[in-house]
Amino acid sequence: MQRLRRIPSLVSTRLLRLATCVAVLALVTLAPALVKAESIVKQPGNHYRYAVEFEPHLLLGWANIDTNDPFPHRIDFNHNAGFGPGLRLSIPLVDNGFVKTINNNVALGVGVDWAHYGPNSNVLWVPIVMQWNFFLTDVVTVFGEPGGAIRTVSRNNNTDIHIEGVLQLGAKFMFSRNVGLTLRAGYPYFSIGLTVLI
Repeated sequence: MQRLRRIPSLVSTRLLRLATCVAVLALVTLAPALVKAESIVKQPGNHYRYAVEFEPHLLLGWANIDTNDPFPHRIDFNHNAGFGPGLRLSIPLVDNGFVKTINNNVALGVGVDWAHYGPNSNVLWVPIVMQWNFFLTDVVTVFGEPGGAIRTVSRNNNTDIHIEGVLQLGAKFMFSRNVGLTLRAGYPYFSIGLTVLI
């Protein structure tokens, strides 16, 4: 029985190592472009135009399974940390958003994220966020995402549904005009994904 309990922890550790390796490899690949990149943050409107940003990702969820106490006191892969896939779609609403003197835009982000937590537990988030992008260079964009999410926790044949806040920060590193890597950190999860601008 003890051996079975260790399996989710081993899988989680391996997935975390894989995600870390992918992120490091991507950053090393981008290093030459980052060194040559010119700052465009003070050039309003000087960024790629896109209708939709499509972002499949892998995530490490760290919110408690207990929906009445969502913030964990410690990370425990059997109770309040899990791995899974997710998808985010972001649609730009305002070009040169709230600050007209810098290169930024505001998008509406909608997603679906799933994570497996420990034995027989699954969490599904449906986030709706405001994504505020700041275009620092042609390669690097940073963003903040405040919003909310519907959270469904399924365990032991019971399902709890709650609405909770979302607050995440992230960065996009573009390999080309339309494809890049996105890193996101915050509540309720961390993620690494592929960004495709259409």
